[in-house]
Amino acid sequence: MGGRITAEEFRAADGVADWRVGADGVHARFRTGSFAAGVELVDAIGELADAADHHPDVDLRYPAVAVHLVSHDVAGLTNRDLDLARRISAAARELDVPAEPVADLAPVVDGEGRTEPVPDGDEVQTLLGFLDFHRATLEWKTRGLDAAGLAATVGASSMTLGGLLKHLAYVEDDWFSRALHGRDRAEPWASVDWSADRDWEWHSAAEDDPEELRALWRAAVERSRADVAAALAAGGLGAAAARAWPDGRTPHLRWILTHMIEEYARHNGHADLLREAVDGAVGE
Repeated sequence: MGGRITAEEFRAADGVADWRVGADGVHARFRTGSFAAGVELVDAIGELADAADHHPDVDLRYPAVAVHLVSHDVAGLTNRDLDLARRISAAARELDVPAEPVADLAPVVDGEGRTEPVPDGDEVQTLLGFLDFHRATLEWKTRGLDAAGLAATVGASSMTLGGLLKHLAYVEDDWFSRALHGRDRAEPWASVDWSADRDWEWHSAAEDDPEELRALWRAAVERSRADVAAALAAGGLGAAAARAWPDGRTPHLRWILTHMIEEYARHNGHADLLREAVDGAVGE
């Protein structure tokens, strides 16, 4: 039952007309009409989830229950999601709880190839949507530039687009691999003498080939996506980082994702200025 399936295969299956396919799994919303009916439906979903050993995200808010299904181990849909979606819809019908009419919405992609975050998503959809939007913005702002373009500076600042790519590759690995999962740093970060040059990734980028810089960043992003999927499967947005801060506090995945959105948003403002200085290209 656990084989991976495509969005098209899910849509074509029987018994899942209540469910909308999104970039992060499938969603349904059931109009309970009362809090008591919502609790009854959530109890039924809990029993089905325990029996299947597959647990959805469930949000009970008067007068509706929203359900999100995805297989985090494959970061996509599987037959487990299909089977549980069918069973949840059947349970709602037995309780006389109707599903809201839904339609599969194609992702909105702008002229620069960035997928816009969905406006009505749950917490996970919203956080991951904004993080991926800002990742795509950095890719756009550094797209097509040669070594000279990636090494260009603005005014008195020594910041470069190449340095941004390498810095954000480092930040991706440091938060999602080292902090969240507790791993030691891998290369190229492991052998750096950080005490001698705290900004090594910024300075060393000038010596790197542009395609190698882009590949380094893309690989870090893909590792981060897998690390986030694993943490969501294990503990959801409340999953605690394996490494505590020096003061003893431990950030949760929710905080780390929000911080990474902040990190990209701040640096994409720098990227706006740097790219315009290189070749006049502008855009939000």
